[in-house]
Amino acid sequence: MHLYYSRKRPFEDLPVEVTAIWSCPNENCKGWMRDNFTFSIAPVCAQCQSEMVKCERMLAALENTSPNQLKQ
Repeated sequence: MHLYYSRKRPFEDLPVEVTAIWSCPNENCKGWMRDNFTFSIAPVCAQCQSEMVKCERMLAALENTSPNQLKQ
């Protein structure tokens, strides 16, 4: 018998909100990042090095408490 235990909260319990993100415009790339987790004003895609475009997605609410967070 194999038991599975996870400390992660189920996705249903996480509140979602409209979140500003940067998305890769390259149709062959699926790269994206949250705006409040970037280190530059106009980031480039870490996967294909294309200039990213700003847009929005419904994502789980997260707060970036890093002291290195870009202040906008």
